[in-house]
Amino acid sequence: MGQEIIFEQHQDLAWITLNRPEARNALSERALQQLLEAFVRCAESPSLRAVILRGAGPVFCAGGDVAFFRQLLELSPEARREPLARYIGLAHRAMLALAQIPVPVIAAVQGGAAGVGMSLACRADVIVVEQGCRFIPAYMALGTTPDGGLTQLLPELIGEKRALDVLLFNRPIEAAQAQQWGLVSLVAQPGTLESSATQLATRLMAGPSAATRQLKRLVKGESLARLAEHLDRELQSFVACATTAAFEEGVRAFLEKRTPVFGG
Repeated sequence: MGQEIIFEQHQDLAWITLNRPEARNALSERALQQLLEAFVRCAESPSLRAVILRGAGPVFCAGGDVAFFRQLLELSPEARREPLARYIGLAHRAMLALAQIPVPVIAAVQGGAAGVGMSLACRADVIVVEQGCRFIPAYMALGTTPDGGLTQLLPELIGEKRALDVLLFNRPIEAAQAQQWGLVSLVAQPGTLESSATQLATRLMAGPSAATRQLKRLVKGESLARLAEHLDRELQSFVACATTAAFEEGVRAFLEKRTPVFGG
């Protein structure tokens, strides 16, 4: 098996690539572990000045691993708790490590960012998207609540009422709308996403390194201090939802590519 996450560092710029294009870069446990290791490596590098997070293939990240959720349906509701808590716990450790990287992180997003993939992209400091890209929360369609810190982060980024509207109604956010709301910094023309992200990283690396690190700490510090506790609440909520019939219907509907029918 190849690397599901590729880490490369060229002098003071690191590239982290989600590398499961055949699965639209859905995050397996193995991918999450490798992602955690890559983020920790970035956080501990004294020479690093910027990070670019990207996905291989036509889609940035489709979210959680379909095979894992399929396996959950074979378990009783109570038996789902332990593997799901382990999986989400690993995802949350990765999110914390990403949030603790002291230098700017740029997400280069193409195609779509769904579920925990949306949480991952939104956790970056700067987001560049390719024209036609969509952010898709997906959670309510699965009969559950968000993870990855999205219920803390999205209201901070676009406002509470907009965030509730997006999450409750599972509304995709199109690239142009995301830019208008301030969620993304730049919408790149097709074929220019990587060069656009690299240009932004080059500009950031040309700035004063110490001041850049201190500025990120000042802006992000208060939110980061609350993040671990919030992630724990999201985990508990997700696991509780996963014991319900609505979760079973949501996952089956997703696997069968149909609209879920919830009983209330």
